[in-house]
Amino acid sequence: MEWVKPFFDTAADWWGPLQPQESDRQRAESISRLAGPNVQRILELGAGDGTTAAAMADLGYSVVAIELSSTRAQRAAARAEQVANLRIVQGDFYTVDLDEQVDCVVYWNGFGIGSDAEQRTLLRRVSREWLRPGGRMILDVFSPWKWARIAGELEYDRYVIELANSNDYDPVANRFNDRWWPVGDEAQAIDQFGRCYTPADLLLLLEGTGLTVERMELDGKEIRTDHRNPATHPLWDAWEYRVVLRHDT
Repeated sequence: MEWVKPFFDTAADWWGPLQPQESDRQRAESISRLAGPNVQRILELGAGDGTTAAAMADLGYSVVAIELSSTRAQRAAARAEQVANLRIVQGDFYTVDLDEQVDCVVYWNGFGIGSDAEQRTLLRRVSREWLRPGGRMILDVFSPWKWARIAGELEYDRYVIELANSNDYDPVANRFNDRWWPVGDEAQAIDQFGRCYTPADLLLLLEGTGLTVERMELDGKEIRTDHRNPATHPLWDAWEYRVVLRHDT
């Protein structure tokens, strides 16, 4: 995963500092519903600019947030100076040392960066080192169908600079390739990759990790396994869905 840090360091400069969004507040407010009312300590994986971490801390949670990108970690740390009960750790969550257990681990909009073996390694680390028995992990999982349908599309967006964005999809490995570059200079393009999982794929991935699915949902509604018409299933048009995992005792 050598691409991860260079991608997000560069993208952070192109996209500019992120400002708090309604989605940050919604994520924070969903924790008590998904993980239970007794959650006090939270670990966030992939904190970005710290906007969701700050929203969780504003609700009274004690939050530790890990971010690999030095640029984004610096922004998150600056934000944490204005918020109580929020600590930012710059590092790789595959290797960072954290001598503490939490009630809930969250991973918003990022799970799937890496191979299946790397995802299992991370999930085992969550269950064996960080998550207390009976605790929950909340993660967003990339859904394959939408990503596959947009393969080949090209868009233009204005951030700090004007950027072009294209997507491709590998139907064998179920991985998307999300490419960004300054308009007129594709030689500077940066790429990120994400593994997409169907709910059935995710269940197989979880075997032996010490974590089991407690709930899958999309836009707050439970994903049902007895849906009879696949063509009208809401996952067909979803970028991702949300999963609650329970740490087996």
